Amino acid sequence: MMARTAALTAPYAGTDHTGQLQDDPELLTRLIVDGHLAGWQLAVHAIGDRAADLALDALEQAQLLRPRADARHRIEHAGLIRPDQLPRLARLGLSAVVQPTFLRSFGDDYARVMGERRAAWLYRGRGFLDHGVTLVGSSDRPVTDGAPLRAIQFMVERASRSGRTIGPDEAVTVHEALRAYTVAGAYACRREDTAGSLTAGKRADLVVLGDEPRRVDPSRIAGIEVVETFVDGHEATEAGKL
Repeated sequence: MMARTAALTAPYAGTDHTGQLQDDPELLTRLIVDGHLAGWQLAVHAIGDRAADLALDALEQAQLLRPRADARHRIEHAGLIRPDQLPRLARLGLSAVVQPTFLRSFGDDYARVMGERRAAWLYRGRGFLDHGVTLVGSSDRPVTDGAPLRAIQFMVERASRSGRTIGPDEAVTVHEALRAYTVAGAYACRREDTAGSLTAGKRADLVVLGDEPRRVDPSRIAGIEVVETFVDGHEATEAGKL
């Protein structure tokens, strides 16, 4: 969206162009269908709503040819999703892998080029959850900040760096944002048996935080200290040994 190249169904505000797809639509559709028929789990990058239309059409075609109830295909970014597209994502059992910090870092620009109506559809949260779409938190680092606590705070507050609230109706609870970065992420990667929650038998990949994100004011979540990090049960840092 920064380069005004994400494929949209209507022009970027103040322009007469609608971005572009990465390749020929028929080729992209064939790649998606063939990947599904081959048994792959697909992560289809679609930022604009026109790109999402192509992905949804192709995945729907693929499921008609060979139904796979647990395909767990993903839409990476899902940056601009229209209201009419939400039920289709749910019906196809897709996960939406979003990057909340895009709006924190570039949200003022994104909102300006989308216009008031479409700005509310950017990097949704509540809309996905209310329709039964698995919401997964991601960073796309190094394009934006990779710190998950800052992303979790944005998913709750929906505020850009300037303080502008973008799509406030898409805000989620702290618990839902934490889930997007833990349980849902493991599910989207088919690793729910080994990661994503503190459960006996899973990998002990975890952090110890200096405060409880669900109990502090949301404005303080990003500043919570990471006291210690464990990877596979072993302390991963020298500072702050427990």
